[in-house]
Amino acid sequence: MRESEEDRDVPLSPLAVGYMWSTRIITLSVEMGLIVLAFYWLDRKLSTAPLFIIIGSLLAVTFFIVQITAMTKKPIGRSDRE
Repeated sequence: MRESEEDRDVPLSPLAVGYMWSTRIITLSVEMGLIVLAFYWLDRKLSTAPLFIIIGSLLAVTFFIVQITAMTKKPIGRSDRE
């Protein structure tokens, strides 16, 4: 019986690793931008000049740092698919 792709112990190419990291960073950047946009919308709705945009920016940066730290602790490759 032929092995499935998940069962092989073939290392990923550098290009594949680069694509994986770029998609992760882009996803986090979009999430960070959506958080800031949501707080900007709330700022405009409540007419509270820069209060919520500052809170949203700090929250987004904190979220980004926590997620990047968690990602760098986990190896890329076979364990990501499990």
